[in-house]
Amino acid sequence: MKTILVASQKGGAGKTTIAKNLSVAASAEGAKVMMFDMDPQKSLREWYDQREADEPVMPGRDPGPKELKKAIDTTAIHGFDYLFIDTPPASDAWLSDAMKLADLVVIPVRPSPTDLRAVRATLTSAKSAGTDFVFFLSQTTRTKMTDEAVRALAARGKLADVNLALRVAHAETDMDGRSVIEGDDPKARDELLAAWAYVKEQL
Repeated sequence: MKTILVASQKGGAGKTTIAKNLSVAASAEGAKVMMFDMDPQKSLREWYDQREADEPVMPGRDPGPKELKKAIDTTAIHGFDYLFIDTPPASDAWLSDAMKLADLVVIPVRPSPTDLRAVRATLTSAKSAGTDFVFFLSQTTRTKMTDEAVRALAARGKLADVNLALRVAHAETDMDGRSVIEGDDPKARDELLAAWAYVKEQL
């Protein structure tokens, strides 16, 4: 089983959006996928509660930080192919330890000066954990700031070769528990499928 942890210590960066959409993309290929929502806001679980499709799945109760290793081991024993973990937008002391349990840390970053400054804390945690990590630019627009963000993040670590643009489709599908790959926007769908292909390459 491969464990992908999505982390950003800046709120609104797109953690839950990436976690749920990558999970559905993996499920669409026939993989057995589990999701944990360790964010107290429970946005991922609220989305899941609206979902009609049977895959991916979530446990009846999300694990706490001290329960995470056991929960990961149990998920692997039950034959899951992938586990996606959504985390809080805060510099919690346990986050670096959680990252150590993952095969890959995905760090979404919006192309703004505030978000680029805030990513330093997440980057410090990822480097301390020693786990492979990758940046994803999220909620991008065609602006000079996006180009500058690409250069800034590429200088700090591995940057995904696909940007996740700011699209209405994300909000529309979120309302009824769908992913953009199940929606009507082909550009959003293609972006997410490309993002999942990239993540698989890193694993």
